Amino acid sequence: VVGIAEDHRGKLWAWVKPGVSDIFVYYSGHGVPGLRDRRGYLLPVDADPATPEINGYPLDLLLANLARLGARSTVVMLDACFSGNSGGGWLLRSVSPVYVRTEPPPKPSGMSVITAAQGDQVASWDDRTRHGLFTRHMLDALLRGAADAGRGGNGDGTVTLGELEAYLDDEMTYAARRLHRRVQKASVLGDPKTVLVPEIRRISTPAP
Repeated sequence: VVGIAEDHRGKLWAWVKPGVSDIFVYYSGHGVPGLRDRRGYLLPVDADPATPEINGYPLDLLLANLARLGARSTVVMLDACFSGNSGGGWLLRSVSPVYVRTEPPPKPSGMSVITAAQGDQVASWDDRTRHGLFTRHMLDALLRGAADAGRGGNGDGTVTLGELEAYLDDEMTYAARRLHRRVQKASVLGDPKTVLVPEIRRISTPAP
């Protein structure tokens, strides 16, 4: 869909109208570091986490290929970490955690990229909603307008990238500490003024 290193013209290239189309990518799953090249990789369900350089998809390649499509806007949200760790334990066996780190991708131009955790942090799970903790708070922030209404919002009926970052720092990071006693802070790249939700549509809760 998003192409390879030698050619970015995958299915998405065929679908996008340059300067007109808006791209939204949401990935929920595992990420791992390449032990040989220190790149971050998205890990398909049938891949071996010990060899992501062979069967994973590089995060920096994803961002680079998306940037080459010339879309009007591109938003990438990743409910994943790239530490090699998960709620169920280490994906990489017989490796000391101190060495399991990945270099951050270069700052993308004209693109908003939000990931669930930074560096060697773990992307935590929310048992009550059966979502990643990042996904749970992302839904609240964007679909329910909580980022605009929260302490970092201005209440104007839209949600910007800056408001989203402030909301995740305030709510998701606290929830990770309270529920799991661990540090999880979202990584947010892009212009804070970028509008992610131009008009909040209030979602009514059905009566019990």
